[in-house]
Amino acid sequence: MEKWSRFDHNGDIKFGKLSSDGASIMVFNGDMFTQPKDTGEVISVNDVKMLSPCKPSKMIALWNNYKALADEKGLSYPEKPLYIFKSPTSFAGPNDHIEHPSNYDGDVFFEGELGIVIGSTIKDLDNTSDAQNAIFGYTCINDVTAFGLLKNDPNFDQWTRCKGFDNFGVFGPCIATGLDAKDLNIKTIINDSDVKQDYPVSDMMFSTNEIVMYLSQNMTLYAGDVICVGTSLGLGPMEKGSKVTIDIESIGSLSNTYG
Repeated sequence: MEKWSRFDHNGDIKFGKLSSDGASIMVFNGDMFTQPKDTGEVISVNDVKMLSPCKPSKMIALWNNYKALADEKGLSYPEKPLYIFKSPTSFAGPNDHIEHPSNYDGDVFFEGELGIVIGSTIKDLDNTSDAQNAIFGYTCINDVTAFGLLKNDPNFDQWTRCKGFDNFGVFGPCIATGLDAKDLNIKTIINDSDVKQDYPVSDMMFSTNEIVMYLSQNMTLYAGDVICVGTSLGLGPMEKGSKVTIDIESIGSLSNTYG
């Protein structure tokens, strides 16, 4: 397993591979997804600002992909993945502050999720083997949502609006490769102690390979694109001033403040 990160070091944006103990970063250059080259430079993580680990052309967020949540809400299981787009200006990384929208007074929810990171350009895949080969790795997601805006207009559900504010598409702290997604478990923790979500990826309706295959039949996916695979039980509103952490063992912890 490898963990790839992107960071700011003295004003220079770089990327590299985290050491096994997470204390340092081996700096690479070129393209993270296409034969990156080791520069031989090693930097302490204490000397950098960690950023979102890649720059997606798009972030796709699945809706209704966990059986437990669908059963609780009385939703039927879809035949193919249902999804929404997060705006490019919503992308944020570790320790970035999530601002409450200035023109909105309602609740803002956390949604702890697994994120798929695509590793190559793909389109119209017809099998899950090719889809698996197109997955570079996985990351942690907080798919932040201003749910009070969803039904603001009775004629139209405003998913893009309620999910598209600045810093509402949080992902990181790294991209972990060589993992079997179905073995992972997602936790959302408030203020380091209050566990709000704790659920297995194995409860998904569509596997990560199926998600990539189906989405490639709708659009071209590029290296660095991020797919949020959906959330499960326990999502809820964040309190202003709180710290929200999405923790996935084998990937890491993504923490942000909100308010």
